[in-house]
Amino acid sequence: MFYCKTKFSILDEEKQRIQIFRDHLKSVLQSNLQEGITFKLGMNHLSDLTKEEFLQFSTGLVPPTDSQVINDNENNQESVGRRLTELDDDQYEFTRLKRSLHRRRHKNERFFADWFWFNKNSSTTTGSTPNTNGFDWRTQKVVTSIKDQGQCGACYAFASVAVMESLYAIKIKSQNPTDFSPQQLVDCSGSSGNNGCNGGLFQPSVKYFTGQGGKIATLASYPYTAKQGTCRTSGINQVNLGTIQYTNINQGDEKGLADALVKYGPMFIGLHVSDNAFMFYRSGVVKINNCLNGRGDMQHALTLVGYGYDNSLNLPYWIIKNSWGTNWGESGYVRLAKDAGNMCGVTTLASWATLS
Repeated sequence: MFYCKTKFSILDEEKQRIQIFRDHLKSVLQSNLQEGITFKLGMNHLSDLTKEEFLQFSTGLVPPTDSQVINDNENNQESVGRRLTELDDDQYEFTRLKRSLHRRRHKNERFFADWFWFNKNSSTTTGSTPNTNGFDWRTQKVVTSIKDQGQCGACYAFASVAVMESLYAIKIKSQNPTDFSPQQLVDCSGSSGNNGCNGGLFQPSVKYFTGQGGKIATLASYPYTAKQGTCRTSGINQVNLGTIQYTNINQGDEKGLADALVKYGPMFIGLHVSDNAFMFYRSGVVKINNCLNGRGDMQHALTLVGYGYDNSLNLPYWIIKNSWGTNWGESGYVRLAKDAGNMCGVTTLASWATLS
């Protein structure tokens, strides 16, 4: 009796999954037939999941509480204060240099020496200046390969780790970035505010790394299992990132988002992903009417790596690294409409970080 019951239960499950797949297929075909659509959908490894299962197992961003926002604002004020001081110092050096150049305007050799000194010391950027035609950190060879979080709400861990991978590669001037361990965050960062496979955020992840002296485990020594386990503290290889500081982008400030992306490196972002445009995204630029973008609407963490312009669609876009494997989207990436009113919350929980 037990065997028969189990057998029928398996058959019922298969029937239900087939029906879910068919319903999703119908929705995908209908979407692709719409006029004016800027993206294409396709069936993938998520196609037999209900929308509820998809959001439970394939996302994992937990929006911050009010107290976290207050603390983040305080951190932002401190960061802004530091940067204002830096700007004051740069202005002083600029004025000093102008006077010096005026006195020695006919001494070309010294002119170029001072010009180089000023540019070298006044710069606070780690990348190139913004390019209206686009910018992509992947071309700098500092972005690691696409990963798959599986059925574990650990998107926050993958996005946080992806940011650190790129920032560390930029810091040490390496074009062969090291893969770090999202599993370490899943297993070990509970006391910092994350919740294993049940979600987390960038700020608690940074808090965990800081508490470890700025160290992070390599993926090779602490592989991903798609489930929460016991925190490992021995037998792992850790890299010293240095001192980590982060700053949050003001909600809606897409220019600030682009500037910070180019200056500091790939960034942690959140998105509202309930629309089928994300679950079944295949190609193109996602542009959704009335996509939610409030802080409480954020569901999924991803990594912003660049931006560009699609001439055929006449549409600017963000380039975003996801954690749903290479069979999803454009080889694991999604392009999202840029300068389109904070599309799906691209700036709502965006943060950039630095390593020193």
